[in-house]
Amino acid sequence: MKICKPNYHNSIMNVSNSLLHHYGIDTPYNGIPLLDEELKKNYNHIVYILLDGLGVNMLKKHLNKEDALLKYCKSEITSVFPPTTVAATDAVISGLPPISTGYLGWVQYFPQEDVNLVVFRNEDFYDSNRIIKENLRDKYLSFEGIHEKIARFNPNVKTYELFPSFREGGSESFASEIEKVCAITSMTDQSFSYVYWIQPDIIEHQAGIDSDEVKTTVQQLNKDFEELISEINDDTLVICIADHGLIDIKEMQLFKYEDIMSMLIRLPSLEPRATNFFVKEEYKLEFKIKFNQYFSQYFTLYSKQEILDSKLFGEGTQHSMIDHILGDYVAVAISDYMFTLNDEKMYKAHHAGLSEAEMMVPLILYSKK
Repeated sequence: MKICKPNYHNSIMNVSNSLLHHYGIDTPYNGIPLLDEELKKNYNHIVYILLDGLGVNMLKKHLNKEDALLKYCKSEITSVFPPTTVAATDAVISGLPPISTGYLGWVQYFPQEDVNLVVFRNEDFYDSNRIIKENLRDKYLSFEGIHEKIARFNPNVKTYELFPSFREGGSESFASEIEKVCAITSMTDQSFSYVYWIQPDIIEHQAGIDSDEVKTTVQQLNKDFEELISEINDDTLVICIADHGLIDIKEMQLFKYEDIMSMLIRLPSLEPRATNFFVKEEYKLEFKIKFNQYFSQYFTLYSKQEILDSKLFGEGTQHSMIDHILGDYVAVAISDYMFTLNDEKMYKAHHAGLSEAEMMVPLILYSKK
């Protein structure tokens, strides 16, 4: 398996910084030179699409070279670490690396509430009966999104966020989102639209990356994308990226290793392929020895300081929650294995490790200019 680390000078975060620079907003991060040049054409409408889980490997596996999503892939860029939806989409909509947003994974520990929180759902990962009254994401991890910054610095630009139906007023299909984009770009007002769609990630998790179901989904996304680019006018730029890729995985039952589990202060968090451990003081050395004895060929174990020093989460101002979210060790997948952290689902494919397939995503650009 080819290992690939994030490049925070050529990543999805940098795409967002190109856009911020284009709208006159200074940031400490560089953009993508290829995109910077394209933006000099001063389009009236910019459409920024994120298709969840559409790694470069999916384009090459399931599309032909004349299919638009592959044909107009101008570059391959990296995700952030971990290459997973929570960390990556928030890097995209903030223009900041995970070290600065505080968004590191699907499940994050909040010490003030003593909860392993499913961040996007505001629920306890290990106790579905627990009621969490406050939105902890808003309370501890809020930031100004790029669409808000663009609107604040450019009152003449109308900004839009288009999401699936899990948000109020959201769409039931990518095609429905495309219809809304076409309506926006048909108007004369300057516009910036951020468009997020949940596929092919969901079907990849369920069916595996080589499945007919995934192939059908990717081809339908391409068809919808081709509908969009056929409808837009000459003064519209479409930018399409993904948050991460996926690989087919094998599951490893972590909780069966009772000696490992007995050394923990609390249950693991973050991700099945980037797993966070809070270890009892008296076992910190023994945990490392025992973990590596079992798992070193599948995972690289970093101490908290080692993973911070590695800059895997990016460089910049460290969010105040990072020290609380990170435990004593983080195990990062360097194989096709993941840890099973609960009994709710069986996965065929997953992400958040350091394989090239998880890390590399497309930068797709299209305009008629």
